Amino acid sequence: MYNWRKLIDKLFTYMVIAVSIVAISPVIHLIITVLLNGTMVIVKTGINFFISLPPTPFSKDFGGIAPAIVGSLLMTFISLPITIVLGLFAAILTTEFPKNTISIVIDTIAKSLASIPTIAVSMIVYTIIVVPMRSFSALAGSIALTIVSLPYAYTYFSTTLRSVPFIYREAAFSIAMSRWSTVLKILIPVVRRGIVTAILMTLVRILGETAALLFTAGRFRNGVTISPLAPADAIPLLIFDFVLSPYEIWRQVAWGASALLLLSYMVIFFTVKFLVKEVKL
Repeated sequence: MYNWRKLIDKLFTYMVIAVSIVAISPVIHLIITVLLNGTMVIVKTGINFFISLPPTPFSKDFGGIAPAIVGSLLMTFISLPITIVLGLFAAILTTEFPKNTISIVIDTIAKSLASIPTIAVSMIVYTIIVVPMRSFSALAGSIALTIVSLPYAYTYFSTTLRSVPFIYREAAFSIAMSRWSTVLKILIPVVRRGIVTAILMTLVRILGETAALLFTAGRFRNGVTISPLAPADAIPLLIFDFVLSPYEIWRQVAWGASALLLLSYMVIFFTVKFLVKEVKL
């Protein structure tokens, strides 16, 4: 009987391993394909891939994606700090004052925003920002990115803050610390690695968003600009446009841009895994 149970246990283990391999094989294939095709383009182009303008449909060389890189960095630089501040503040309110009316409203709004399609957010921002300004802009794209990423930042921050054992709060209250002092001087330092992880995950969300930029950023690829009020491009937006084009050279540039974005994700992912591994309460 013991040997029979041992055999069944091994068979089940092998079955789980086999099913897991089948499940992740498409992802592994996708990663390998993007890296192989994309890195070939980057290697062939060299430094020009990062500092040159995109090619015309009939160019002989690949050119580069400088406007998309600068545009992504600019919109991330605008959107990320706003998202972090709003998300962290909302998470503190709903975690420390869960029965407060404002906290209930914030939690409801955050959960509702998470279910809104990003393309709808892009159209709303187009109506209230782009149309009055009479121009696409990096600012409009940043506002759309903030709206899209804010629910995710709020969820990450609130989950992190709720993971702190209540004994830390009790200890702070026992020495007459106020609730806000407890949050700022005790809770946030305790979960600082978790907060950094939440920031990095929010960064990934912002960097990879495409639909929110369709009606806001403007797809400006004829030059490089750092003005928030000027039209801008973004790496995901360039990939979306070029991969659907009938021109082979644009599709090759899309491979290179995809590889660059994927490598950025992998760096952030391994950083997050390291931080999570080191979290100690």
